[in-house]
Amino acid sequence: MANTKSHATIQDGNLDPIGRFISDRSRMAPPTKEECDELFIKMSKGSDEARKELIERHVRLVASIALKFRQTCVPMEDIMAEGIHGLVVALDKFDHTRGIKLSTYAAWWIRQRIQRLIGKMSSAVAVPHDVSQGKRKENLVRTQLQVDLGRTPSDAEVNEILGKDRNLSNRVKFAPASTLSLDEPLGEDSNQTLSDMMSAEDEVNQSYREDGSLSDDMSVALSFLDQRERKVLSMRFGIGQDDSMKLDEIADVLNVSGERVRQLEALGLRKLRAVLMQSGKLDFRQLDKLVGKELRGKTKMSPLELSLILDSAA
Repeated sequence: MANTKSHATIQDGNLDPIGRFISDRSRMAPPTKEECDELFIKMSKGSDEARKELIERHVRLVASIALKFRQTCVPMEDIMAEGIHGLVVALDKFDHTRGIKLSTYAAWWIRQRIQRLIGKMSSAVAVPHDVSQGKRKENLVRTQLQVDLGRTPSDAEVNEILGKDRNLSNRVKFAPASTLSLDEPLGEDSNQTLSDMMSAEDEVNQSYREDGSLSDDMSVALSFLDQRERKVLSMRFGIGQDDSMKLDEIADVLNVSGERVRQLEALGLRKLRAVLMQSGKLDFRQLDKLVGKELRGKTKMSPLELSLILDSAA
């Protein structure tokens, strides 16, 4: 009987998304101020065991915060993992000599990491954390105003309440509120879906350009950039790689300053505008004027020189 009960407990622990993160040491009370100081001193001397104990004895703090987000569509296991990541970040930044409790300091980092995760995974479109929080605050204000006024509030009334606290007004305004499946029927009495209304792939290819494709055009456009400019833009916008990179990340890879990366990005974009823009609109047919030309030193040309060559080729 005892063996059956033990087996059931282990099985439940495997199924429990929070229980699998709880170790025997996690069941202990959080360390006191004296214990915490002692563990941090050991950790500063290179003790991995002290670091591990500090993390494990604060896992229940992560669990208490994670449970507040259990109604979201993100799996609790992912929420717990991200919360523990926030705990580790807080641990690395914490200064135990300032008299602040680690749990108080870590709670903010744990909550922030979880909210960022939910913002990314709760929708088919990833929305930046600051924008999602701004959208949430705006919705709360709009709901409260509707209750107080007994009608739908205007945008001006909402903006008056938000004032200077409104977070990235234009980005918040245009943040996607919902998504629509391509396979969802257009109406209750219709089996036609949104994907049925879209053009077939072969039709799109024929209507885009008679010769070449978008990837071909981008390759030609990028060939007018200096090697460093092309590399910076490729990393910045994820061209030919899995993900985009921040300016400081690119600076680390290229071993240059962040300001130099910004300059190369700005110059590269000005050159692309020179060869791709016509009367303020994107027009890949601009490239057709340049493809047949033998331009020596084209990667060293300035945006103005490229524009003048296009004008002479017209």
